[in-house]
Amino acid sequence: MMFRKLVLLAAVSIFSSTANAGLFDSSDFKCGRDDAVKALAEYIKDDASALLQSDFLTKSKFDYNKPVSAYQNKLDGITVNVSNASTGEEGSYGLNCTATIALQIPQETLDVVSSSPDYLRYVTGAYGKIKNGSVVWSDVSYNAKLADNKKEIIFKNFNKNDISDALFNVSVLAVNKDQIVKALSQGSLGETQSAYKNADRELNAVWKELPDSARNALKKEQLVWVNEKTKKCGKLSDAYSEGINVNQRIGIYQCQAKMTNERISYLSGNNN
Repeated sequence: MMFRKLVLLAAVSIFSSTANAGLFDSSDFKCGRDDAVKALAEYIKDDASALLQSDFLTKSKFDYNKPVSAYQNKLDGITVNVSNASTGEEGSYGLNCTATIALQIPQETLDVVSSSPDYLRYVTGAYGKIKNGSVVWSDVSYNAKLADNKKEIIFKNFNKNDISDALFNVSVLAVNKDQIVKALSQGSLGETQSAYKNADRELNAVWKELPDSARNALKKEQLVWVNEKTKKCGKLSDAYSEGINVNQRIGIYQCQAKMTNERISYLSGNNN
């Protein structure tokens, strides 16, 4: 389906030993210090931006019909919140850190997930949980240390390696919301139309199999049922019209199919 490819490529390690530039005081360096927390949020955004730039060129996960700047601007506007950062013992690669990381989910992305729950895994990744409009990773462990120049913080060895990927995903889904929802609606329209047509063909077959005497006896009742179905569900001509809202057309087909299947059961003597 356009704008999504549910088969993901083999995961690439998201967090590497990339350094974040800045001017950092080496005295009393801790994981929860303001400069370290800010650097971690920037690191996650930088890593997500790299994923975006790469996929925009390769189209390996998403299709894009807008300039890369539109997706980058959306990504830049998403809040990355680092909280509860604590420092453990120093290990072989800097400080052993633990934190809670949360990404604000744009409303457009939530709308996409509401339209198709299949997209939820794009938002949460393998470990994230939805909470109050954000996706949250608890107990994220990682290493942090000052670079030799004492002007950068280097992060490595994250135990939850889906955070940058999720940030990249929610940005693209937000920008592509209208196209995705439209494509999903068109798919649902086709499915409901097909379901109605199948039910209508079956009804015609059941009707033809009735004895002549039964058809004659039921003819007036059948006409009343047809009119009642149109009154309750809407006209099929509206369901076929591209000038009618897609969701309204889907509703007509769903209602028509439901009532037709009920009529099939009645005429077949299978209703309870």
